[in-house]
Amino acid sequence: MKAKRLLALLLAAVLSASALTGCGGIDASQTGATLDGQEISLGFMNFMARYQQAIYDAQFSAMFGGSSMWTQDMFGDGTDMETSVKKSVTESIEQLYLLEKHMGDYKVEVTANEQKAIEEAAEQFMEDNSKKALRQLGATKEYVKEMLRLNTIQAKMRQAMDAEVDTEVSKEEAAQKTISYVSVNRTSTTDEEGNNKQYTEEEKASVEQQVKEFRKSAKDDFTAAAEKAGYTVTPYSYGEKDESYALDDKVIEAANKLKDGEVSKVITTDENFYVVHMDSTFDEEKTEEKKKSIVQQRKDDHYVEVCDGYKEDVKYELNEDEWAKVKFDEFFTIKQTQEADPEESSDQQESDDAKQESNDAEKDSDADQSKDDKEDANADQSKDAEEESAEN
Repeated sequence: MKAKRLLALLLAAVLSASALTGCGGIDASQTGATLDGQEISLGFMNFMARYQQAIYDAQFSAMFGGSSMWTQDMFGDGTDMETSVKKSVTESIEQLYLLEKHMGDYKVEVTANEQKAIEEAAEQFMEDNSKKALRQLGATKEYVKEMLRLNTIQAKMRQAMDAEVDTEVSKEEAAQKTISYVSVNRTSTTDEEGNNKQYTEEEKASVEQQVKEFRKSAKDDFTAAAEKAGYTVTPYSYGEKDESYALDDKVIEAANKLKDGEVSKVITTDENFYVVHMDSTFDEEKTEEKKKSIVQQRKDDHYVEVCDGYKEDVKYELNEDEWAKVKFDEFFTIKQTQEADPEESSDQQESDDAKQESNDAEKDSDADQSKDDKEDANADQSKDAEEESAEN
């Protein structure tokens, strides 16, 4: 990836926010954490945390009830969302500085052009946000520059680590089959009011007979037969080497016996009846997607392995007392603008200078770059007989 494009993607994180209330109280001059003796200011850590809060506020507040979401266990980890996000922020900060310490391992550096773009982006960030928002964020130009500098290093380190990963994936490893199936509950149904109603034995027998009749008619046109019967057809792709399946093993076992265009007999599981149509025993498109997924997983695993290695024999200490003073008790909103065309933005970023990259990236982030400091934001014939006989 070209350095200019890389930097543009980083700068896409710059957003404009407006606070609804005033600023909180921390002593920014205090030490928030130390990494092998290197002091990390509480002010910078607070900015990183509040910046993350602003992103969450913009994305999820309407769905989860505004600022009240921060006191809820949104991640199901037994703690409120504020505690979970703050923990994530401290871990991220540790990793960012560890990556900085190991830049030499991959001959990574922040170029003069990148430094210039970071400087300009920081200036723009300060201009585009109201004084009220900046106070609530705990933002200073130096904190914004530090965030962008560390994010630049992280992205370039990740790019270098990704380059170490084997991207060759065999067809056997990635091969995907695609089926279409109909699933019908054999034990109960839901009435018009949404209540679950258990079938009587007579009703169960009737449902089973209907599925068998559908299966007979489905050999000619699976989708049309399903539509006529009032059933929903669901596509599903899978690989025989997959570690787990979204469907019952009985369904996968039956599907694996089919050739292209064949329809299974009725498959009975504890809760449902299934009828499967084999769309393709080798789906090229899905296989290519799987290859990409396998490579991406390899890259993710390698990145985590390297970063975890950096943490060995490193002493990272959090100033718990001061960090506890960082609170998400004030709410951010972000005004959205019409999304820019990604291709146009990419072309512009490749051709323009670093400052123009910053502006385009800000457009890609859908953030409203208002310059009004006073503004407060408002956010398958021969087998048939045998199969049918077996079914009946």
